[in-house]
Formats: sequence, C-alpha cells, structure tokens
Amino acid sequence: MSSGTESIETLRDARGFADSSVDIELLLVRKQENTPDVGKLRIGADIQDKIAEITIESLNTHISKLEDGTVQARPLDIGNTVGDESVIECEQISNLPDTELFRLLDSRSDHGWTSYSEDPKPDFQFVRISEPDGKVLVGLKTYTDVTVVDTSKRLILTNKNNATEYRRVRDNLLIFEPRFSAFCYDGWIFIVKPKPFEKVFEMREEYERCGQEVIDSLEKAGITFANPDKTTSWLMSQINMMRAMYEIYENDIHTRITPDMVESSIKKYKITDRYSIEYSRNGEQIELSIGKYEDRWRLLKLLGGKFAEDDIMNSQWEIDAGRRL
Repeated sequence: MSSGTESIETLRDARGFADSSVDIELLLVRKQENTPDVGKLRIGADIQDKIAEITIESLNTHISKLEDGTVQARPLDIGNTVGDESVIECEQISNLPDTELFRLLDSRSDHGWTSYSEDPKPDFQFVRISEPDGKVLVGLKTYTDVTVVDTSKRLILTNKNNATEYRRVRDNLLIFEPRFSAFCYDGWIFIVKPKPFEKVFEMREEYERCGQEVIDSLEKAGITFANPDKTTSWLMSQINMMRAMYEIYENDIHTRITPDMVESSIKKYKITDRYSIEYSRNGEQIELSIGKYEDRWRLLKLLGGKFAEDDIMNSQWEIDAGRRL
C-alpha cells in the first residue's frame, strides 16, 4: 500500500463492511505443534451485534488517527517497530510467511465449537466478519486470561431507570475488550500493536534465527567479539534488540559489512571515546569488545550503519529507525 490515503480508504471500506455484514463469528485459537486448533464460540445475535459494534469503534479510532496525522501508515518493516514513531504497518497477506497460523487471516474455513473453559487456554482469538462468497474482515486479539463466571444458577440484579430488575442469565459471561492487535481485510493486514502480533505469530523465533545468522556471517567476514557468549547474550536479550538484529539481516548488511568499514565508522564517530566499546585489529580481522550493558544499542547501531553526520548542523547522530529513500 503506497500511501496513507490508500490505507485510510481500505480501513473505511472495512468499517462499512463490518456495519453491513451479518455473519459474525468469534473464534479461539490454541497453537499446537503442527497445526492450530481453531474453534467457534456459541454466541447469540445480540452478542454478534455488540462485537461488530466494538470492531467498528476500534476501526473508527485508527482511521481518525491516520486522518489527523497522529499515526502514520508504513509498509511492514522492522525499522518501524524499533523506532518511537506511532505507525500502522500495512502488508499484503500473500507476502506473509506461508504457515497455518498466517493462513487463518483470510480463511473462510468452518470450525467446530469450543469454549474458554476448555484446556489448554487459548493463545489468541479473532473476530471474523464475512458474507457468503464475499470478502472477509478479521480482527486479531490476544487472549486475556479472565475468570469466566458460570451464571446459569444465579440471579443478576440490574438497576435501570431507578427500577430494580431481576433476570436469569443462562450462559457464561463473555468479556470482550475493544483492543485489537491487527485487522485483515481485502488481502491486506494492518498491524496496530506489533508486540502482541509478533508474540501470537511466533516472530521471536524468527528474530532469534536471523539474529544468529547475522552473528555467524559477521564472524565469517572477520568481525568477532572478544567475549562472544556474553556479547551475543546481550544483543539477543530483548525483543526490541532482536528486531534491530533482524533489520540488519533484512537489509543484508551482515553480508556486505567488512572490518575496514567497522574500523572507519569507529574512528569517524569517535565510538571508543564516547562509549565502552573497544576494538583491536589482527590483519583482516577486527575484534570488538563492549564493557557496559547499556552500550549494547550502540554496538548494534555500529554494526547496522546507524551513525550519521550532518554537515548542515555540524552534528553527529544516532539513527533510531532508518528508512531507505
């Protein structure tokens, strides 16, 4: 999706679709070793209408933020997650990994019945709004571990217009919060909360794999660490650190960087004077060491080409989220 205007228009279409479609389902997903276990909750027409209403309200919120510029629409890119800028990431569903989990995003498959009380606990849930032989709108939500109250034998007391009313509730209470991590519609996914999305779709494992490949490639290129176990542990210690490692992988920096490039950056930006990062050269190899845990970000920025110089301001910068122009 090439512009914020297109994103707004697609989300507006999704909102209109949710307001006009009649088939509304709430599905629970329990991730298994080989394939996800998906089941539908038994919900009545009144609950379906309420879920559609909550979905529309959430879409309204994100559309408004895009319209007033407080949130930017960006392509799915690891740099957007590393930076502080508020974004909605957009990507074609067909470009996502071809896994059973991702195929749920635009699936129309029928599923059996389930409940919150079944074991194991659900990993996530999603709203699916569809029309016969038409489009599908999916709203992804993480599962919140709540106490489901059996009200089949209880009397519920409500106060309506100062009048006391008793009614019997014959089902479990359904707690549905208006917070979504992503929406899928018309072949596109809009990620509004990257961390829950990454957790649900096991992106951490992918980050770890690619981060290790970066470290292995650096070593083959002659760029090593004085204390490899400790340094690797520091660089892979948090999900946002691993995202930055993934950005290096995604941009193929680990295949192009050389010891000479690293040494040149260290000297140009006075890295050893400013941080607890040191280096030594041995022929075509460079060995890096880091003394303080808080400087691990600077080491990543050094390896990812995230230091820059501004001749106009006569200043040097650390880039948080670099985008190719």
